[in-house]
Amino acid sequence: MKPEYWGRAKRELARPAAVMAAIIRRHPRVHLEPRGDPFHTLARSIVGQQISVKAAQAVWERLCGALPAVTPAHAMRAGAPRLLACGLSRRKVEYLLDLAAHFSSARLVPERWRAM
Repeated sequence: MKPEYWGRAKRELARPAAVMAAIIRRHPRVHLEPRGDPFHTLARSIVGQQISVKAAQAVWERLCGALPAVTPAHAMRAGAPRLLACGLSRRKVEYLLDLAAHFSSARLVPERWRAM
């Protein structure tokens, strides 16, 4: 389901960047699809960066199996060694733990995102 803010978001992204505007025009029916809560969605995007879909799915499944739930608190409690054992690179572990810290400390507040 396309988010209600999607049209406005595309216009904002396209306005200052000709390359982005061209990409958006070439793919008019592409839009974000929420996949759960914001932390879960962003964590999954970190896991999938720069690897094949098949590899990303395997790492994601190991991560989900290693945590009681994919939440900031559980990721932080698991710590780097446990996240590394799931097949994440050291850099992705850093990103994931930093994201979790931002959510836990309320530096990222998803309820404010719509207004942004």
